[in-house]
Parts: sequence; C-alpha cells; structure tokens
Amino acid sequence: MDKDYSVLMSVYQKECPKYLEAAINSIINQTLKAKEIVLVCDGPLTNELEKVLEKFSQRLILVRLEKNGGLGKALAEGMRYCRCEWIVRMDSDDIALPNRCEKQILYVRHHPEIDVLSGTVAEFEGDALTVEDARQQIVSFKYVPENNSSIAEYIKFRNPINHPCVMLRKSKALRAGGYQQCHMFEDYDLWVRMLKNKCIFANLPDTILYMRTNNMHIRRGGIAYAKAILCFWKRMYKQNMIGLPQCILVTFFRITICLCPNQIRKMIYDKRLRNH
Repeated sequence: MDKDYSVLMSVYQKECPKYLEAAINSIINQTLKAKEIVLVCDGPLTNELEKVLEKFSQRLILVRLEKNGGLGKALAEGMRYCRCEWIVRMDSDDIALPNRCEKQILYVRHHPEIDVLSGTVAEFEGDALTVEDARQQIVSFKYVPENNSSIAEYIKFRNPINHPCVMLRKSKALRAGGYQQCHMFEDYDLWVRMLKNKCIFANLPDTILYMRTNNMHIRRGGIAYAKAILCFWKRMYKQNMIGLPQCILVTFFRITICLCPNQIRKMIYDKRLRNH
C-alpha cells in the first residue's frame, strides 16, 4: 500500500495566528511526511493569519473561498484538491504528535479493510505551542471505541470518531456524499452516511493528538447550538439510525446541557463527559 497521504485543514478569520502556526508545524514535522497539505481559507483572513500562511507558502496548497461558508463547505471544497486516497484531517489550533501519521498509515497498511481511522486525543487548555508544553496542560483524554462493531453501536449515542485526528479514504467518503452542510455536526453526519455505506471504522488506543479545548463549554452552548442538535438528531431518526424514543431522549438530554449556564455546563463536561 502506498504511504502517500494528503493533509486537509481549514482556517477562518477568527482563529489565532500562533495556534495556526503551531498546528502547521506539527503536521510538517511528522516522522512520515505528507505528500501535500491542502489548507482552505474559509473567507477573507486577517493580516496576521496571512503572514503565517506566507511563512509556509512553499509547503501549502491554498484554496481560497470568497466568503465564509462553514466547515462542511470548506472541507468539501478542500477534498477536491487532495490527490491522495488517504486524507488526514488537522484542525488549525491543535498539535499532532510527531508520529501520528506514521502510526495511522502503518495501521491501515496492516488492516487494509479499514476506511476510517482515528485515535485517542488528549484535551488541553492553554496557550501551548509545542508537544512538550501541551503535555503539561492536559486536562482530560477523549477515548472512543476501537473496533467497528463497537463504533456502530456507539454512534447511536455519541460521535465515535475524534475528527481532529481522523484519517479517511477519499473515495469512500465521496461515495457516501462527502462533507455536507450540517452545522456543528459535519463530521458526525459523514460518519453516519459512511457507516450506512458499509465502510469499516477503527480507532487507535494511542494518544496521537493534543486538542486545544479553550472555552469549548461556551462554544457548545446557546440557542444556535441547541438548534443544531435538534436538526442533527432529527436527521439521525429520519435515516433510521435510532428509534423515536431514543431520539427524543438524546435530544432532550443534549439540549438541556446546551441551555444550562456556562459554569454548570463546564462542570458537567469536566465531571461526566471527560476521562481524566
């Protein structure tokens, strides 16, 4: 199996330049180098972000969208420019461990049936810009089920794939419809469609990425996020992934947390939804 892979990233104007630079550095300095790094500029960027992109101009394939259209649209467009069958996702504020991509490529080489592969992420809070500093700021780990049958059950309740460190087959993703507009749930929606298309999933038990979670409890609250939850779980029901009672129960539980005051929601995330 070919070891070539493309990296797919997206950035928009509200993101932090120094975090973007750290993310790009972590993916450039992998022990197994990417064939290409496709970075989608989702609308106009600030001068500070442009300076970061200029610094890496020889290493990036830049795809520029005229206006901000959201993550689903940006990733769908970026996927068109990825030439490799294997696409590695990387967010613009996370830090990949140096051997992340090598581990994933070696795994799918020995398990050629796999179409989607993710792993454990270490969640950290702070301004770390290196692996060493991020390690000192870890607050929790996000574990997900490892084999396809467990993932197929888990997906009925929670997202079974850590999107910030996923690697997927381009052809299989496109066959399932690729990334689509599904506000805040673009990745979860894709996994559902790929699973229904008989794709095979797996997750590594290893920690392969440090995920920056600064103020995540705030981003996952409010009316807009509650509407996104309602829309996605109605979609799950219509696709016959879950029954009506489960749809009502899961939606009620998630929206209740979403509409809690920020500090209460933070406590729920810290005490119940994270693995310390």
